[in-house]
Amino acid sequence: MKHFRNALVVLTCATSLSFGCVGEATPRPELSHPKSFKECVAAGGAVLKSYPAQCVTSDGMRFVEDVERPRAGRACRDLCGNGTCEEVVCMAVGCPCAESWASCPADCKE
Repeated sequence: MKHFRNALVVLTCATSLSFGCVGEATPRPELSHPKSFKECVAAGGAVLKSYPAQCVTSDGMRFVEDVERPRAGRACRDLCGNGTCEEVVCMAVGCPCAESWASCPADCKE
């Protein structure tokens, strides 16, 4: 009976060690980290409802969607040549463009 118990202990230890060795010998797949918003979405990242949209990976990496913004023309009105030097102007759309001696010498004298 004593020999049977010793054999059982040795067999159990050998089995445990063999599973441990097999686990170590199995190569792990390389984890690929996304490098863009599209890759993050493809990898199953959480897409936030924001503008522009953001994607967050499980480990906290954040990617922002590239959004092409339309290029508008000049927002200010060019009044150079009206006889008034527009040095101090508002910053809203439709306000006169700021003038200086360098940008509008006809209106702004030194």
